[in-house]
Amino acid sequence: MRNMRILTLAIGIAMVLVSTTGIAMAAITTTGSLSETSSLVWTISTGAIDGVLVPGERQSTTVYGDTTQADDGTSSYTKTFNFDTKNMNQGQYNVDSTKMFTFDGTGDGNGTGRATSNEYIGIETMGIPGSTDVWPAFHNTVNAGSSFDLAKGSVLTKAQSRTVTAYPGAAPVVLNYGIRVQGLDNEPAVGSVRSFMNGHLEQGRGTTPDKASDLGFSQQASVSGLIYKFDQTYHYESGLNR
Repeated sequence: MRNMRILTLAIGIAMVLVSTTGIAMAAITTTGSLSETSSLVWTISTGAIDGVLVPGERQSTTVYGDTTQADDGTSSYTKTFNFDTKNMNQGQYNVDSTKMFTFDGTGDGNGTGRATSNEYIGIETMGIPGSTDVWPAFHNTVNAGSSFDLAKGSVLTKAQSRTVTAYPGAAPVVLNYGIRVQGLDNEPAVGSVRSFMNGHLEQGRGTTPDKASDLGFSQQASVSGLIYKFDQTYHYESGLNR
């Protein structure tokens, strides 16, 4: 298993909210075709969402998307998606998604089945300190996700993010993503898989809006053919207290 950990000094968004909670669950088993699509875009700010940040304002945007398609095979699909806008502490997430998927493209008898998927999660956080704030100006964007094209195999993915915290420094902003692909019936998976994380982190110093640090990073992994195990985890966090 590979692990990627990125740390910066930018602070999470802290604000008092009326909690909005959504929980979606799906469980499907079928021989033939399967299609599932989901998406989320969520922006929240301590001020007005008007395209202009003022001193003391912090803002975040979270995006999530997933499209899974299977044809001419036997599929088993289970997904749990939790979304909650409330202030989160350590170990809690505003977005928390788990997907479990198995596919056998020989299940219809002709061996031509195919399953494809693209999933991503991303966060953008930014802020300008006020005259009494101790945190620097920041603008951070981080994305992670995966895609696969399988004739046969088992897939587990986990996508999590936290951008709203109980108070400044209570818990860092976090983005987690992981994927595991392996075979069925003691045989390898067949096909191709890719996963990635990338980010662009900009930060000031003191209470001025001037940029003092600029960091970009990216990592990706891919396999194709007979896949005995593909296991990738990515972790990003950013906060005064970690």
